Amino acid sequence: MNKLSRELDAAQTVQDRLSILYETLRFRICTLRYPPGFRLSETALAQEFDCSRTPVRRGLAWLESEELIDSRQGVGTFVTALDPSYLSQNFVVRSTLERAVIDIYPTAHSTPLAERFEALQAALPCLMAQPSITAFAELDMQAFDAFVGITSNEALRLSCKSYYGRTTRHQLHLLAKDHAWLVTAAENLKAHVSNMQSALAADNLEAAAYYQIAYTRMIAP
Repeated sequence: MNKLSRELDAAQTVQDRLSILYETLRFRICTLRYPPGFRLSETALAQEFDCSRTPVRRGLAWLESEELIDSRQGVGTFVTALDPSYLSQNFVVRSTLERAVIDIYPTAHSTPLAERFEALQAALPCLMAQPSITAFAELDMQAFDAFVGITSNEALRLSCKSYYGRTTRHQLHLLAKDHAWLVTAAENLKAHVSNMQSALAADNLEAAAYYQIAYTRMIAP
């Protein structure tokens, strides 16, 4: 039984399944498993997630609001193309939201988050030994999701993830074309994870925000 099957078996409500569907599709889109132009089938997704097409449509609507997919009446639903016109503006919004993470309902217990970054540190040697765009994308997303876990404000977390999705695909698209740059990006991610782990282990949220924003600006156009 794979991880998705286990999560679906553990889901107790329709909302749980909707969240799993959204997070899974977001992951596949942001890590380019579903590249720009990829067509999503409601029927196939309903079968995969063992649900009706209604929650699938809700999940797709959620992703469309984040501009990750585009539904065309009578044509289908497709992963959106990479649009560089608003990229710089999206990075500005992303950095602003990252600052808000430590200002709006921040956690009083950062130890679990430090442990998440510690786990990421343990996974990074494999990436460094054999850099791949898929492995980098997975670890980069896990690091970002761990960071936004600092706030308990669900709306802010979702907004952060939305702008992460709008920006990270551009970076990954370029990294996939340049192995040397991918190696450098992996080294930067390793340093970033180490910095975040240290900051959160010391319960220094200001430092965590500083490191996160600095990392985001490093990859901004």
